[in-house]
Amino acid sequence: MIKPQPFALTALAAALLAGCGFTPDRTPPPQELPTTVAVIPEFDALWWKQYGSEELDTLVESARTHNAEIQTAIARIEEARALLGIASAEQLPRLDLGASGSRQRASRNGPQAGLGTYEDYQFAASASWEIDLWGRVRNQREAAFEQLRATQFERESVLLAVTASTVEAYFNLRALDAQVDVAQQTLATREESYNLRVKRFKGGMTSELDVRQAEAELMDARAALPALQASQTSAQNALLILTGSSARSVFEDTAPRGVAIDLIVPDAVTVPPGLPSDLLLRRSDIQTAEAQLRATRAQIQVARAAWFPRITLTGLFGVQSLEFSNLFDGPSKAWSYAGNLAMPLFDNGLTAAQVDEARARDKQAAITYEQTVRRAFGDVRVALDSVQRSRERAAALQQQTTALVRQVKLARLRYDNGYSDFLEVLDAERSEFEARLNLINAQRDALLSQLTLIKALGGGWRAEPTAG
Repeated sequence: MIKPQPFALTALAAALLAGCGFTPDRTPPPQELPTTVAVIPEFDALWWKQYGSEELDTLVESARTHNAEIQTAIARIEEARALLGIASAEQLPRLDLGASGSRQRASRNGPQAGLGTYEDYQFAASASWEIDLWGRVRNQREAAFEQLRATQFERESVLLAVTASTVEAYFNLRALDAQVDVAQQTLATREESYNLRVKRFKGGMTSELDVRQAEAELMDARAALPALQASQTSAQNALLILTGSSARSVFEDTAPRGVAIDLIVPDAVTVPPGLPSDLLLRRSDIQTAEAQLRATRAQIQVARAAWFPRITLTGLFGVQSLEFSNLFDGPSKAWSYAGNLAMPLFDNGLTAAQVDEARARDKQAAITYEQTVRRAFGDVRVALDSVQRSRERAAALQQQTTALVRQVKLARLRYDNGYSDFLEVLDAERSEFEARLNLINAQRDALLSQLTLIKALGGGWRAEPTAG
């Protein structure tokens, strides 16, 4: 029995220790986070259902199933999963099976001059395996695995974005529906007012000035209606495209409506107060950036491994014969095994440049991760403030609209009783029309501000079970 030499044992131990040193750092850069409470409440992941619109539920379900961006994100996951399979395959030995048959004539002046015309048949299995002492293959697989995780988190980001965009498009459409209704009501009212002014003018009860003023206001309302209707059509098309409708459906169909904009409660989706900072780190875009950072760190170790030898074992077992009839006889057996070691001696700085490239990409990924975390907390701060401000604005405009409706009634009474001219009525009606349109925009903005907060928080989540 041959005893291992001390030098061989020392070299093997050094190789194993070096391999351990090629493990990438998996911890993300430390972040200084805001201090909050430590209780994690639960937030319904199907948050859009709380708005109480079956039509909206149907639209969101269709978008999450058929939207083109989501389908593309799923295809990216499939691609990343295939790349992980390719990287994983290198960790195990490769087995191949081959067969060949040939008939040839040897040169009379060559080294095989005595063979003349001969045949050669071979059937063999071969195997090859790289001994991954330095973690090159292992880190390649880890990088591919982290890229797969990144694409999975990206899909969650796309799902949330598409869902939020669908809800936003629905709110925009319902707001435009309401504004079109207001414009049509205003147009009808001003047509009645204009016809009445014409009759009174013909009866000598008023001047032509009142008629022309009423006509000008009538044309103003008539001009406002087509612009609102055009925006309504555009919003409807945007909603249908988001839901993955066919080209024919986008061109011919109308989107379902459901709950009116003023009946949708702005705070229907209740966001729990006192959310912990580490909960925000669960946002899919942050998790995507973290996975990509881990992938780049693994790629650094892949590049570093190129400085060290690559050891490959190969083997072959089969049969070979100059006659096919003797191919599977005992004497036709053939086998071989070999080991191969290769390492760069002088590559003009290629390996060093590849390591520098991997480290530079890692720096970029780390910066992207930190910036994503900053942006996430900034988004939440802005969204929280926007929710409060938008509700205050909607409440003020509601009170203003109520006052202007009363003002119009009083202005008409004063004009009918001869206490003021018709211009006072027109000013009141114009202010009321603008206020009603502004109120609808404010009601929509209150809904959108809460939607922005939901997006900033990363959508819904479930409370984690406590230990013990």
